[in-house]
Amino acid sequence: MSLDLDQIREDLDALNNEIVDIVEKRMDLVVKVAEYKDENDMQIKDEEREEEVKQEFERLYQERGLPEGRGRELATLLIETAIDKEEQMLGRKIDRD
Repeated sequence: MSLDLDQIREDLDALNNEIVDIVEKRMDLVVKVAEYKDENDMQIKDEEREEEVKQEFERLYQERGLPEGRGRELATLLIETAIDKEEQMLGRKIDRD
């Protein structure tokens, strides 16, 4: 059986769409987190929680034979996206040093 590059690319495009759908669902939950933080006068950033998420992504990547450093990078990107959403929603900026 020969590989059909066009079909493989279509499958990748479909998966990309699913990934974005999942990120969108994650952001829906981020909105709930932001509402909770706002109601309870909490800071947007929670460095302890961020580290937990990064470590979990590293572990999941390692379990699946993927480069764990890339798992950490993906977690960082998702966290930064969540912070962007919370800043936008709550109308406040944080220092990102």
